[in-house]
Amino acid sequence: MNKKKLIEMIRKGVPDKEIMRELGIQTKASLKKMYYDALVEAGKIKGIMAERKMKKAKPKKKRPLAIGKRGTILLSKPLLVEQLGFKEGDIFTVSKRRNSIILKKQ
Repeated sequence: MNKKKLIEMIRKGVPDKEIMRELGIQTKASLKKMYYDALVEAGKIKGIMAERKMKKAKPKKKRPLAIGKRGTILLSKPLLVEQLGFKEGDIFTVSKRRNSIILKKQ
């Protein structure tokens, strides 16, 4: 679905039934959700932060990590995904600064 077209049609005042017919949307609830998603994606409004995402901002107890036999450090999903907001497939560069390791998302 063309989200820019949906935003433009609504901005121009095209009636909801005409928009639904032209874009193949079945219900008004679907139309409203698609419009909301299109506005968020276009950066025109901020998305609603879910309670789960809000909790990730709360500082968690720091847990020491150890280097394994193969020279690896295991970082948990709750730390990476829920607390820091990364996702599967993210790519990082690694650097050292004094006594710290820096993972920088590309």
